[in-house]
Amino acid sequence: MLQETIASLPVAALGWLLTFMMYFVIWAPLAALLEYGAHRWIMHMANRLLDPKLVQLRAHGTHHQGSVDHEFVDIPLKNCLLLTSPFFVLLAVWGLAVGPFSAVVIPAAAWLAWSFFYTYLWTRMHRAIHGVEANWFQRTGPVFRFFRDHHLKHHGNAKINYGTVFPWTDYLLFTWRDHKAARASQMRSRRDRAKANSTDEKGA
Repeated sequence: MLQETIASLPVAALGWLLTFMMYFVIWAPLAALLEYGAHRWIMHMANRLLDPKLVQLRAHGTHHQGSVDHEFVDIPLKNCLLLTSPFFVLLAVWGLAVGPFSAVVIPAAAWLAWSFFYTYLWTRMHRAIHGVEANWFQRTGPVFRFFRDHHLKHHGNAKINYGTVFPWTDYLLFTWRDHKAARASQMRSRRDRAKANSTDEKGA
Protein backbone atom coordinates (compact mmCIF):
# COMPACT_ATOMS: atom_id res chain seq x y z
CA MET A 1 0.00 0.00 0.00
CA LEU A 2 2.81 2.39 0.94
CA GLN A 3 4.71 1.51 -2.22
CA GLU A 4 1.65 2.25 -4.36
CA THR A 5 1.24 5.61 -2.64
CA ILE A 6 4.91 6.50 -3.22
CA ALA A 7 4.70 5.36 -6.86
CA SER A 8 1.66 7.55 -7.46
CA LEU A 9 3.31 10.70 -6.03
CA PRO A 10 5.05 11.84 -9.28
CA VAL A 11 1.77 11.56 -11.17
CA ALA A 12 -0.08 13.46 -8.43
CA ALA A 13 2.65 16.12 -8.30
CA LEU A 14 2.40 16.61 -12.08
CA GLY A 15 -1.37 16.98 -11.75
CA TRP A 16 -0.95 19.57 -8.99
CA LEU A 17 1.60 21.48 -11.07
CA LEU A 18 -0.66 21.54 -14.13
CA THR A 19 -3.60 22.68 -12.00
CA PHE A 20 -1.43 25.39 -10.44
CA MET A 21 -0.33 26.61 -13.88
CA MET A 22 -3.93 26.60 -15.11
CA TYR A 23 -5.05 28.77 -12.18
CA PHE A 24 -2.01 31.03 -12.59
CA VAL A 25 -3.17 31.76 -16.15
CA ILE A 26 -6.81 32.11 -15.05
CA TRP A 27 -5.88 34.69 -12.39
CA ALA A 28 -3.82 36.86 -14.79
CA PRO A 29 -6.78 39.01 -16.00
CA LEU A 30 -7.86 39.55 -12.38
CA ALA A 31 -4.33 40.69 -11.48
CA ALA A 32 -4.42 43.06 -14.48
CA LEU A 33 -7.76 44.58 -13.46
CA LEU A 34 -6.57 44.98 -9.87
CA GLU A 35 -3.51 46.85 -11.11
CA TYR A 36 -5.70 49.16 -13.17
CA GLY A 37 -8.22 49.71 -10.38
CA ALA A 38 -5.57 50.37 -7.72
CA HIS A 39 -3.69 52.78 -9.97
CA ARG A 40 -6.74 54.70 -11.14
CA TRP A 41 -9.02 54.67 -8.10
CA ILE A 42 -6.59 54.51 -5.17
CA MET A 43 -3.35 56.14 -6.36
CA HIS A 44 -5.13 58.89 -8.32
CA MET A 45 -8.32 59.38 -6.31
CA ALA A 46 -9.11 60.09 -2.68
CA ASN A 47 -10.52 56.70 -1.66
CA ARG A 48 -10.87 56.61 2.12
CA LEU A 49 -12.50 53.17 2.02
CA LEU A 50 -9.39 51.47 0.58
CA ASP A 51 -6.81 54.10 1.55
CA PRO A 52 -8.15 55.67 4.80
CA LYS A 53 -5.18 57.97 5.42
CA LEU A 54 -4.62 58.62 1.70
CA VAL A 55 -1.05 57.34 2.02
CA GLN A 56 -1.06 55.80 -1.47
CA LEU A 57 -2.57 58.91 -3.05
CA ARG A 58 0.03 61.21 -1.49
CA ALA A 59 2.97 58.89 -2.22
CA HIS A 60 1.94 58.48 -5.84
CA GLY A 61 1.40 62.23 -6.13
CA THR A 62 4.98 62.75 -4.95
CA HIS A 63 6.14 60.31 -7.64
CA HIS A 64 4.22 62.24 -10.30
CA GLN A 65 5.94 65.42 -9.14
CA GLY A 66 9.24 63.84 -10.16
CA SER A 67 10.47 61.80 -7.20
CA VAL A 68 12.05 58.48 -8.18
CA ASP A 69 13.10 57.37 -4.69
CA HIS A 70 12.54 53.65 -4.16
CA GLU A 71 9.66 54.28 -1.73
CA PHE A 72 7.73 55.96 -4.56
CA VAL A 73 8.84 53.76 -7.47
CA ASP A 74 8.67 50.31 -5.86
CA ILE A 75 5.46 48.58 -4.82
CA PRO A 76 5.67 46.93 -1.37
CA LEU A 77 4.66 43.28 -1.18
CA LYS A 78 2.37 44.10 1.76
CA ASN A 79 0.33 46.41 -0.50
CA CYS A 80 -0.22 43.57 -2.99
CA LEU A 81 -1.14 41.16 -0.21
CA LEU A 82 -3.62 43.64 1.30
CA LEU A 83 -5.22 44.25 -2.08
CA THR A 84 -5.48 40.54 -2.91
CA SER A 85 -6.53 39.35 0.57
CA PRO A 86 -10.31 39.61 -0.03
CA PHE A 87 -9.96 37.04 -2.81
CA PHE A 88 -8.33 34.56 -0.43
CA VAL A 89 -11.39 34.91 1.82
CA LEU A 90 -13.71 34.37 -1.15
CA LEU A 91 -11.71 31.31 -2.19
CA ALA A 92 -11.97 29.88 1.33
CA VAL A 93 -15.74 30.46 1.44
CA TRP A 94 -16.11 28.92 -2.02
CA GLY A 95 -14.08 25.87 -0.96
CA LEU A 96 -16.14 25.34 2.17
CA ALA A 97 -19.36 25.74 0.22
CA VAL A 98 -18.68 23.48 -2.75
CA GLY A 99 -16.29 20.87 -1.48
CA PRO A 100 -13.27 20.06 0.62
CA PHE A 101 -11.10 22.94 1.75
CA SER A 102 -8.16 21.20 0.05
CA ALA A 103 -9.74 22.16 -3.29
CA VAL A 104 -8.87 25.79 -2.47
CA VAL A 105 -5.19 25.23 -1.74
CA ILE A 106 -3.93 25.19 -5.35
CA PRO A 107 -6.04 28.15 -6.59
CA ALA A 108 -5.01 30.13 -3.49
CA ALA A 109 -1.35 29.21 -4.01
CA ALA A 110 -1.57 30.41 -7.63
CA TRP A 111 -3.17 33.67 -6.49
CA LEU A 112 -0.48 34.13 -3.81
CA ALA A 113 2.16 33.49 -6.46
CA TRP A 114 0.67 36.34 -8.49
CA SER A 115 1.13 38.68 -5.50
CA PHE A 116 4.84 37.90 -5.39
CA PHE A 117 5.28 37.82 -9.17
CA TYR A 118 3.41 41.09 -9.73
CA THR A 119 5.41 42.85 -6.99
CA TYR A 120 8.61 41.73 -8.70
CA LEU A 121 7.44 42.72 -12.20
CA TRP A 122 6.11 46.16 -11.22
CA THR A 123 9.26 47.04 -9.29
CA ARG A 124 11.73 45.91 -11.97
CA MET A 125 9.72 47.45 -14.83
CA HIS A 126 8.98 50.71 -13.03
CA ARG A 127 12.61 51.13 -11.97
CA ALA A 128 13.77 50.52 -15.54
CA ILE A 129 11.21 52.90 -17.05
CA HIS A 130 12.30 55.74 -14.74
CA GLY A 131 16.01 55.02 -15.15
CA VAL A 132 16.48 54.07 -11.51
CA GLU A 133 17.92 50.65 -12.29
CA ALA A 134 19.59 49.09 -15.33
CA ASN A 135 18.06 45.61 -15.34
CA TRP A 136 16.86 42.84 -17.67
CA PHE A 137 13.75 44.82 -18.66
CA GLN A 138 15.80 47.65 -20.17
CA ARG A 139 17.53 45.06 -22.34
CA THR A 140 14.29 43.90 -24.00
CA GLY A 141 14.64 46.60 -26.69
CA PRO A 142 11.33 47.39 -28.45
CA VAL A 143 9.31 45.78 -25.64
CA PHE A 144 10.94 48.11 -23.11
CA ARG A 145 10.41 51.15 -25.34
CA PHE A 146 6.73 50.29 -25.81
CA PHE A 147 6.09 49.97 -22.05
CA ARG A 148 8.22 53.03 -21.26
CA ASP A 149 6.42 55.23 -23.79
CA HIS A 150 3.02 54.01 -22.60
CA HIS A 151 3.87 54.72 -18.96
CA LEU A 152 5.56 58.07 -19.52
CA LYS A 153 2.50 59.31 -21.39
CA HIS A 154 0.64 58.65 -18.12
CA HIS A 155 3.10 60.94 -16.37
CA GLY A 156 2.31 63.59 -18.96
CA ASN A 157 -1.44 63.14 -18.46
CA ALA A 158 -2.55 61.40 -15.25
CA LYS A 159 -5.98 60.56 -16.74
CA ILE A 160 -4.65 58.09 -19.30
CA ASN A 161 -2.54 54.88 -19.53
CA TYR A 162 -2.99 53.41 -16.04
CA GLY A 163 -1.78 49.92 -16.99
CA THR A 164 1.92 49.52 -16.23
CA VAL A 165 2.52 45.76 -16.21
CA PHE A 166 -0.73 45.16 -18.15
CA PRO A 167 -1.19 48.08 -20.58
CA TRP A 168 -4.01 46.26 -22.45
CA THR A 169 -6.39 47.20 -19.63
CA ASP A 170 -6.34 50.76 -20.98
CA TYR A 171 -7.76 49.48 -24.27
CA LEU A 172 -10.44 47.58 -22.39
CA LEU A 173 -11.43 50.56 -20.21
CA PHE A 174 -11.01 53.31 -22.84
CA THR A 175 -8.09 55.14 -21.22
CA TRP A 176 -5.45 54.20 -23.83
CA ARG A 177 -3.73 57.13 -25.55
CA ASP A 178 -0.88 56.90 -28.01
CA HIS A 179 1.10 59.88 -29.26
CA LYS A 180 -1.24 60.55 -32.21
CA ALA A 181 -4.37 60.23 -30.09
CA ALA A 182 -2.95 62.53 -27.43
CA ARG A 183 -2.01 65.12 -30.06
CA ALA A 184 -5.47 64.88 -31.65
CA SER A 185 -7.07 65.30 -28.23
CA GLN A 186 -4.97 68.41 -27.59
CA MET A 187 -5.97 69.87 -30.97
CA ARG A 188 -9.66 69.21 -30.22
CA SER A 189 -9.28 70.93 -26.87
CA ARG A 190 -7.67 73.94 -28.50
CA ARG A 191 -10.46 74.15 -31.12
CA ASP A 192 -13.10 73.91 -28.39
CA ARG A 193 -11.41 76.68 -26.40
CA ALA A 194 -11.13 78.82 -29.53
CA LYS A 195 -14.85 78.33 -30.28
CA ALA A 196 -15.75 79.17 -26.69
CA ASN A 197 -13.64 82.35 -26.81
CA SER A 198 -15.18 83.32 -30.16
CA THR A 199 -18.70 82.84 -28.75
CA ASP A 200 -17.83 84.93 -25.68
CA GLU A 201 -16.49 87.73 -27.86
CA LYS A 202 -19.64 87.74 -30.01
CA GLY A 203 -21.81 87.76 -26.91
CA ALA A 204 -19.90 90.72 -25.54
